[in-house]
Amino acid sequence: MTKPFSPRELVARVEAVLRRGGIGPDGRIPTFLGGRLSLDRESREAVLDAAPLDLTRTEFDLLVTLSSRPGRVWSRYELVSRVQGQGYEGYERTVDAHVKNLRRKLGDDPREPTFVVTVPGVGYKFGARPDA
Repeated sequence: MTKPFSPRELVARVEAVLRRGGIGPDGRIPTFLGGRLSLDRESREAVLDAAPLDLTRTEFDLLVTLSSRPGRVWSRYELVSRVQGQGYEGYERTVDAHVKNLRRKLGDDPREPTFVVTVPGVGYKFGARPDA
């Protein structure tokens, strides 16, 4: 990076490098709920109950972002910035539509979700814990 640079650009570049890792520190593909859900970031494949999920780019990136830190609450703005990029000029509430579609594909009940949990007034978090 050449100077001067924006702190936002620096953060975005560091996050992009960290996202590219794809595999956990021990060399395994992350799994959740006793292996029911696995996310292979390198091949961009999500598998639920041994069946591949047909996710859009945005849905996959949203799922990876949420699952990267289970239990952490992400605001809509943070999710849009991570999934669409820092320069995205759309409406933050578009995340709600992607979450709805992601829940449908995961078979998550919106009233009692397992994977994508709504935190009223704040945003969303990933409810499942990673397998050890």
